[in-house]
Amino acid sequence: MKLDPSEAEVLALDARAFAHALPDPVARSRFEQLSTAAVSGDVPDELIPPLETMLELLFEKGRPSNRAVLQSVYAKTPRGKQQTVAAREVNKALRTLRGQTLEDVRITAGPSKHTLIVETDRVRLTLELDSGGARVSSLETG
Repeated sequence: MKLDPSEAEVLALDARAFAHALPDPVARSRFEQLSTAAVSGDVPDELIPPLETMLELLFEKGRPSNRAVLQSVYAKTPRGKQQTVAAREVNKALRTLRGQTLEDVRITAGPSKHTLIVETDRVRLTLELDSGGARVSSLETG
């Protein structure tokens, strides 16, 4: 995965800091490799899964040094691309509700996800929301 210079700089610093926080030498080595690869501007395929995991942890529990730049990096990863596609599909489904009369909106909570149900006079849209993003679960018309 190619990085532009600003992405390479930020990712290298955050990967190095992440590596130093890990007690396991094998894991630490993997993120040191990620830092070194980032400096070169090219992250090899075998380091993409640890990159995705590190970024997800930084976004959820840590303090990324530059959230916007790291989000740009994440968007280039397979998980990031998948979430972008899912968000596009959710937005497309939401656009189908324009001009309709809203009848009900509710959310249900589960242990690892929430479900948002939007009902109009013509459509029932069900969205799943979890740590992987938002997805259209169903779109019923009638």
